[in-house]
Amino acid sequence: MNIIETKNLTKKFGKLVAVDGVNLKVKGGRIHGFVGPNAAGKTTTMRMLVGTLNPTEGEAYIKGERAGTLAAKEVIGYSPQRPIFYDSMSSLAYLEYMGQMAGMGSEVEKRAKDLLKWLELEKFKDKKIGGFSEGMRRRLSLAQAMIHEPELLILDEPTATLDPVGRIAIIDSLEKLTKEGMTVFVSSHILTELEKYVDYVTIINQGRIVTSDSIKGLADVYGGESYIVSTSDNKKVLKLIKKEAPVERAWLDEDNEIRVITSEPEKFKSKLVGLITKEKVRLDLLQPAGGLEEAFIAAIEQEGK
Repeated sequence: MNIIETKNLTKKFGKLVAVDGVNLKVKGGRIHGFVGPNAAGKTTTMRMLVGTLNPTEGEAYIKGERAGTLAAKEVIGYSPQRPIFYDSMSSLAYLEYMGQMAGMGSEVEKRAKDLLKWLELEKFKDKKIGGFSEGMRRRLSLAQAMIHEPELLILDEPTATLDPVGRIAIIDSLEKLTKEGMTVFVSSHILTELEKYVDYVTIINQGRIVTSDSIKGLADVYGGESYIVSTSDNKKVLKLIKKEAPVERAWLDEDNEIRVITSEPEKFKSKLVGLITKEKVRLDLLQPAGGLEEAFIAAIEQEGK
């Protein structure tokens, strides 16, 4: 049985069609990425899955139960893109409260303490949430989603707005969940990170599913090569690459490193070395990158034709 399944799932806001006939299947025991441009319909779809938004048309099921029903909600742990807390509460008290709301009994205190320890928040268990950093709040949101030991985690941009250290902490936590057999349905716009820990990916654009496949499957279908480049002057080198090197795309990513997509990798590498030698710039890194970002761009472009 698929742990998530939708049939013609549609959501309209007046004349705006935010989600347009989505047919989605997610198998249990894997981390399934859900990616798309801004306003593609990711958050709206997730909200219908967890039952905070009713579909205009179509159906959604969680482990065979209609989305939004009590039986479906018991299966899900949800961390929204912009989590809201009771800032006057301590992290431990908040988790215990959320566990009690989910129907947990005397075991809730131990479960809350175990999660705080696992997510490296143990020493802040008595600290008020209002004083937490953004990274700490994101980890606490993940703990809240897991407090009742759900079978399925639905995470909307869990690493959004975090610095690299904060993103790594969340990613490490999600990778551990994979080993425990939990199903995670996660959206993210940071594709270079997502491909490190997901098993399967669904791409959505303008409210419609473009494709669903494994990382390898997407790479095989859309082909090409991508690289990460880091130098002593990335902004300068980026301008030169765009002007003189054989690239389809080149940009600075969230870590201020240069990302390149090229269909002529050997010519690109040769040209890059020539450029940095001529400009007397230090080359710190040149390595192949995963193919998810490239596949994403190619899939979106092909879908628009």
